[in-house]
Amino acid sequence: MMQPNRGLAVLDKVPAPIVVLASVISVQFGAALARGLFPIVGPAGTVLLRLSVAILCLWGILRPNIWKIFRAHPKLIVLFGLTIGLSTLFFYVAVSRIPLGVAIALEFIGPLAVALWNSRRMIERMWVLLAALSILLLVPEIGTSLDAYGVGAALIAACFWGFYIVLAPKVAAVVPEYDGLVAALCVAWIILLIPGVMQGGVHLFEGPVLWQSLIMGIMAAVLPFTFDFNALKRLPARVYGVLVCSEPIVGTVIGYVVLGEHLTLATIGAVVGVTVASIGSTLTHQEVAHE
Repeated sequence: MMQPNRGLAVLDKVPAPIVVLASVISVQFGAALARGLFPIVGPAGTVLLRLSVAILCLWGILRPNIWKIFRAHPKLIVLFGLTIGLSTLFFYVAVSRIPLGVAIALEFIGPLAVALWNSRRMIERMWVLLAALSILLLVPEIGTSLDAYGVGAALIAACFWGFYIVLAPKVAAVVPEYDGLVAALCVAWIILLIPGVMQGGVHLFEGPVLWQSLIMGIMAAVLPFTFDFNALKRLPARVYGVLVCSEPIVGTVIGYVVLGEHLTLATIGAVVGVTVASIGSTLTHQEVAHE
């Protein structure tokens, strides 16, 4: 049987921080490429195609026993899959309506809310306050330069990302390595099947769409998952977290370069503020057990 790490061994020769940054850049490029599919198959169809590519590629790399995982932990895997599917769907709805960097910054409210829930120190709460004040900079922009529905979708995606952060350790505690993730992606695929087909229709099977979906799925899901899998084995969790917190800035740059998105000073301030708050929260966070 193929060992899960075998296909990832080549990454061991690359410095772990570079691997994480490559993951961050890859996932944001994938999101930018997804924008081109929205007019053809819609956000739901795009997510369905992304999940299809991710499942096929990750199953080929990791070879998990999906049915065994489902039988052992059905409720946990279904809930995890629901969280993954809806967080991705609402994020893509947001990206279809507002700039990429702003959508990512708003989505980071989810992890910050989880950090606030687990915090007992004032310094940790101050980072969340900084993020909240940064987001307030966007309020005058909503309804003018920022689509209100897009902002709402990003905030919903943030909620589901928060749930993902809570559920991921529970899944990892009972299922080896990334096997639970692949099983959950299958659940997400089933959940998105009907809305994805309804939005995408026959366009889901067109050659150009499939080729673009393959590239998008590899960059937005397969490479980030495999890169993160490798880096997490070699980096302290706190260092990994700080590097991941660069996503709003990276997304803003990619949105400008690839999509031609121009942000106002207020939106730039919000993105920078959320990024600083996320990094600060990661550096100062201490785990606290809740009864």
